[in-house]
Amino acid sequence: MSEEEKNQQENKENQQEETQEDLASAWEEMVNQQEQETEENTQEDLASAWEEALSQQQPTEEKTEEPEEKQTAVTLTEEEKLVFLMDIPLEISVEIGSTKMPLEEILKLNPNSVVELDKFINQPVDLKINGRLIAQGELYTVKNHFGIKITNIITPQERLKILDEII
Repeated sequence: MSEEEKNQQENKENQQEETQEDLASAWEEMVNQQEQETEENTQEDLASAWEEALSQQQPTEEKTEEPEEKQTAVTLTEEEKLVFLMDIPLEISVEIGSTKMPLEEILKLNPNSVVELDKFINQPVDLKINGRLIAQGELYTVKNHFGIKITNIITPQERLKILDEII
């Protein structure tokens, strides 16, 4: 290949690079314009939605003239709130202990198997409500049923310490 042909080929490559750069910059400008238009439209839509919501919330003269009885009926006292919450069912569980076992050992378990737990017999058991540790206590039997005597209620600070130990 002669030098003239090499020069022509280099010129073509340079022109292609310039064309690609021009295309890239044009593309970037177009994307920026679309983003600006979208942002403007979004801001306008948001502003109109806020305006509509505010107009619906502004009290009319009829609404402000309602008797006080209806307004006070909506607010609940602390005692009423507590009574309202009393009917909510919670799952209470007592954790005696735990262990980790490979699947192979679990498959070998039978009715006479003994599983060793990570707690000793004299250690307190954990009382959990909805999976969260709330208290600790001792196991008892009451008329052929298990029971728990609560010996310690966990404070929020102690719960944080327990979480730190787990993590």
